[in-house]
Amino acid sequence: MFREPVDPVALGIPTYFDVIPKKDARDLRTIRQKLDNDKYDTAEAFEADIELMIQNAVTFNGADSEVGAIAIQMRQRFDESLGAWKTGNPKKRKEGDKSTPQPMKKAKIA
Repeated sequence: MFREPVDPVALGIPTYFDVIPKKDARDLRTIRQKLDNDKYDTAEAFEADIELMIQNAVTFNGADSEVGAIAIQMRQRFDESLGAWKTGNPKKRKEGDKSTPQPMKKAKIA
């Protein structure tokens, strides 16, 4: 979840765009594309899109649902990471951390 745009037909949730306007739908792929294409004028605009993605998940699914709970956890982790970045103390991964590394930004080839 969160990686790709919501497909209401494939997911069997035909009312999704009745609850979440299509213009307000957000997902990590779309956010990443906006980052890659320098579409965010400020860090706050990026932060607002992350918040909108999370709020959409909670609004549609409910805070007590599995998706809503994961969205809330994601918000907490994002807020912690962003707070550390803003203070200049980014939390580095521990040695031996087996989590998936973040993809590197693709170099533009002329």
